[in-house]
Order: sequence, then C-alpha cells, then structure tokens
Amino acid sequence: MSSGDEALAQVQAQRPVLALLDAEMSGISGYEIARRIRDEGLGAKVVLVLGKRLSHDQMRKVADCGCDEVLIAPMSADELYDVAAIQLGRPRHGGERFHIELYAGPDASGERLDGNVTNLSVDGTRLVCKDALAEGAPLTLKIVPEAGPGGAVEPLIVRAKVVWAQPRDGRTVVGAEFLELDDAAREMLARLTQWEIVGDTSRIRVVLKGDFTEATSFDELLPSMVGRVDFDMAQVRYMNSLGVRAWCQFLKEAPIQGYEFHACSVPFVLQASMVEDVVGRGTVASFFAPYHCEACDHQEERLLQSATVLAAGLEPPVFTCPKCSGQLTFDDLPERYFAFLHQDD
Repeated sequence: MSSGDEALAQVQAQRPVLALLDAEMSGISGYEIARRIRDEGLGAKVVLVLGKRLSHDQMRKVADCGCDEVLIAPMSADELYDVAAIQLGRPRHGGERFHIELYAGPDASGERLDGNVTNLSVDGTRLVCKDALAEGAPLTLKIVPEAGPGGAVEPLIVRAKVVWAQPRDGRTVVGAEFLELDDAAREMLARLTQWEIVGDTSRIRVVLKGDFTEATSFDELLPSMVGRVDFDMAQVRYMNSLGVRAWCQFLKEAPIQGYEFHACSVPFVLQASMVEDVVGRGTVASFFAPYHCEACDHQEERLLQSATVLAAGLEPPVFTCPKCSGQLTFDDLPERYFAFLHQDD
C-alpha cells in the first residue's frame, strides 16, 4: 500500500485478524494505525516492521501504540511465518499437536482413565491420574496427532506397564514404561517428543522438543545435518548440565555448513547466556522472553527478534497487556538474559 491512510482504510473496511504494517510509512504512521486498531476495537493483531537501528523515540512509540510484535526488515519468510503463526494461535513449522487418551488394560478397549500425561518420551511416560493404579498394572496410550495439510493421521496405540505409582493429593502420579515398540512407533514418538525434521521451509529446519537430560542422545540426528540448518528450539522445556553437555558435543560433531536458532525457549536462552557452546558457531535469530504486567500480575512469554533487541541497544520492547491494557514489561535483567547476544557479536 502506498500510504498509511490507505492501510487504515483497508483495516477498517476488511477487519483482518492480522495486520503487518510499516511503522514509518507515509501519511498516518504504522504506530498510529496500531493505536487506532486498539482504540476502535477493530480486533486485529498488529505486527510492526522497522529498520535495523531503533531510537529511544521509536521504542517509546512501540510501547505506546499497543502493537503485538515487532519485526526488523529484512526478515526471512520463515521468520515472518513464525510470528504470524504465534499471533494467530496456529501451529508453527514442526509444532505438531496431539492429544493422548489413557485406557486401563492391554488395549484401547479397556476402561477410559481420567488423567493427564505430564511427560512423554520414546521409552515411557509420566502421568497424573484420578484413578488408583498399582505397580505392574497394564496401560494403553492412544496418541492422536492433529490433522495436518495432508489429512488425518492414524492414531498410535502404545502398550505400557506401570513401573511406579505414588498417591498424591487425591490423585496417583504414575511412571510407566512402553512395551514392544516397533520402528514405526518409535519414529513417531521421537518426532512428537524429541525432534522433527521439517522439509517444507526455505532451509532444513530441525525442531527440538522436550527435555535435554542425561538420557538424551542426538546421535540419530547427525546423518541429517548437512548444508545450512535452522534449529527451532521453542519446544525445549528443560536442560540440565548433562543435557547441555550432550547438546554442545552434538554441535561440535555435526557436519553443518552453518546454522541459526529460532524461537528459542526460555530454558534454552538461560543456558545459552551461561554457556557459550550452547549456541556454538550459530546465531540466535529469535527467542522467547518473560514479560510481566505489574497492574494485573499477568505473565506471559513474548517472541522477540534478536535484530530488534540489538537495534535498540539491548533495550527490550514494551507491549500492551492483553488482560488490562497496562504495560507489559520485560521481567528479567537485560544484561543477564541477553548475554548470548554479546556472544553472537
């Protein structure tokens, strides 16, 4: 569009769910359009696009206008897709969703159990169940992936045995091991819980998932690490010291020409800010950061672009709280949390 006036007219007429705006366009600025969208209740999510160097005045305008995200131009198609997917609540590349049904007994014809899986791996599961379960009891998990562009995927039926069970607050916390997994079942569990290689992006994208611990091995990923690779770290939930060591060793051994990290989770960022080898020879393109609203005590994680934070001199952007319209501010020490950005320099 040639001007901000035309862009605002289009937003008012079409009521889009997402508006991608040049912050410094002629006529009405992108900042002003974002503020009008908020004040007029037009309902669109707003992503502002800015240049590679941000002034304090621009950062103040970002905070005041109530936009939902900031991107620094130029950005890749995959980076833009990630931001749009998060704002619209849609799965990102490799963010395959699934739900799990629990049954008592050796198959899915048994009694349906009222419980939730809290940890899933290729070897077993941890779950919290309202029903009383004893050690040695048979269980069945029916893992149902969400239908993707190619249509519905057949559920995976996994037989398990309770290894330990502990009553807690009227529920039972259970650890169970999987029985008789074939190669196809193990491959699917690995894709859902450890990593997935996504091929429909501009470069090979490897989506890492779950916990990095002493039980984690990345050896099976090594043959696929060729050319340039994007690592998506959004679903990494936890990293202990042995998991960090295994990851750093993998990066040293992987025959990768070059690589970037995208949508890094808070646990990954915390480790990367302490241990330089967590990022290795790569650079971090985007990462999640903790935010807090003092007015209503709302907390959430926001996806930030490294280019945005660097362009602003490590000053984190301020957003509008989605709960009370107060200020949503960065909830950590910038010099500590952003330490990995200095390592990228």
